[in-house]
Amino acid sequence: MPNKPRKSPGSNHSRPSPAARNAAVTLLQSLMRGNQQIMVQINDRPLELAQALALAEQQVNAGQAQAADLVYQQLLEQAAAWHREQRLDDAEAVYRQVFEAQPAYIDALHLLGVLYSQRGDHATAERLIRQALRENPRADTYQNNLGKALQGQGRLEEAADSYQRTLELNPEHVLACNNLGKVQAELGRWDEAVASFRRAVALRPDFNEARRNLEAALQHLHP
Repeated sequence: MPNKPRKSPGSNHSRPSPAARNAAVTLLQSLMRGNQQIMVQINDRPLELAQALALAEQQVNAGQAQAADLVYQQLLEQAAAWHREQRLDDAEAVYRQVFEAQPAYIDALHLLGVLYSQRGDHATAERLIRQALRENPRADTYQNNLGKALQGQGRLEEAADSYQRTLELNPEHVLACNNLGKVQAELGRWDEAVASFRRAVALRPDFNEARRNLEAALQHLHP
């Protein structure tokens, strides 16, 4: 599930490289699903999505970057809430248009990838998340979700590498521990899977899924 969206690291004026931005926008345009009339809440005011984006653009043009950032952040937080509620089409429209208007919000591109993975389109998810990783290569959450997109395509060794990279970036990423264990189990590497699940449980003792996975892996090792 999506966490609170954020801008990529750097100053308020940081931007992806022109080549990376053009590649990302071209990819988004190829996935276009048509315009939607979506109502959003900005500063407790109901606005159509197009109106909210126009407001932010006006603020940018007036030199009010902080006010514009607040609008974009509220839009992404609302999209993330819709994403959690499975209102995927609405969330997609906001992620897409915020990124196109303000490419500093790389997380919008990443969350689009997560959304496509949830729809079962893991190849598109991979492309979107890789674009996000090009701009923020140390984002452990992006790397973990890339692993899930690869796993969804049956590319298990690559998925394992992605989860390992996640853990290099953040050794306490409990979801990556559990995901790595599941891939290792699928590959029949049960001793490695046990170690990964044990690590996940040690990091979060109340992680019931990891406990169940550990028990199942131990049964394969010691039938």
